[in-house]
Amino acid sequence: MIRKGEFTIYNGKEYRFIESDTVEAIELISNDKKDMDNGFTHYKDNIYTKIVQVNEVNELFSINPYAKYKGEIFSASEEGKTGKVLLDTSNTELAKKMGFERTDKYMYSKYVEWDEVEIIEERKPYSVD
Repeated sequence: MIRKGEFTIYNGKEYRFIESDTVEAIELISNDKKDMDNGFTHYKDNIYTKIVQVNEVNELFSINPYAKYKGEIFSASEEGKTGKVLLDTSNTELAKKMGFERTDKYMYSKYVEWDEVEIIEERKPYSVD
C-alpha cells in the first residue's frame, strides 16, 4: 500500500487526518471499526472519524511517496484497478530511456510491478494554520 497525505499519532496509533472547521482541531480518519471503542463515530461504509484537539496528538506530518525504479526516483501512486505501482515524471529524456508513455503535455507514466520498485516515503512536519 502506498500512503499519501496528512497523518498523525494519536494514543500510540497512526491515523490519517483532515483539518477541522473547529479551531486548533483535526478530524482523525480510521478504517478500523474497533476505534469506535475509542470515541470514533461511523461516517459511512468502512470509515470512522473523531475530532480531537491538535494538542492531543504527538505530531503532525505529511507523507509523499516516491519509488526507486532502475536506480532513478519517481513520483509514485497505487493504481486501483490493477494494483500496480504508477510512476510519473516530467523529465522527457528519462521517460524515453525508461519506456514511459506520454500521458499529458508534460507528463509521462509507467505501470510497474511491486517487486520492481522500492517505495520511499518522504515525511515532512505539518502544521495546522
